[in-house]
Amino acid sequence: MSITQNAITLRAATLEDREMIFRWRNDPFIIAQGSWHRAVEWEDHEKWFAETVRGIDRRMFIVLHDHEPIGQIRFDRKQSDCVISVYLMPPHTGHGWGPQAIRMGCAAILEIWGVDRLIACVRLDNPMSRAAFLKAGFRESSAESLCPPEHYSLVLTRVREGQNPKAVGA
Repeated sequence: MSITQNAITLRAATLEDREMIFRWRNDPFIIAQGSWHRAVEWEDHEKWFAETVRGIDRRMFIVLHDHEPIGQIRFDRKQSDCVISVYLMPPHTGHGWGPQAIRMGCAAILEIWGVDRLIACVRLDNPMSRAAFLKAGFRESSAESLCPPEHYSLVLTRVREGQNPKAVGA
């Protein structure tokens, strides 16, 4: 699966992306912005990544700009909801590509899975990520329990056919 819009493309992650994602995940910038503030070990990553690529309740897309990998977007299905995680590598932030990738990924996963809500858990000290999700159409929600403490809960609710978009709140 590949989706392109304004020089940004999403493609499904493959096992060949395993080492690249490992390097990205352990990059000091990503560690500093992430929820867990720690690097991962290769053995843990290798098992997790194989489950990600082959699994049915997690999907990962590689974000490309002009055919160059610049980040990833991941979705973890939790019954009728889905938790989204995304990052772009440092040279590729601040260009508007994050919100664009979020919108594209959300559209794809809503079509694939048909979940009701997409939930982003963003650390309170990560204003760039919060802004990207808000630009992509997410709304803050204090009622979300899937996010850990010290995180914003940002929610995008599916608008069903015949439903008033203004009536669908987070």
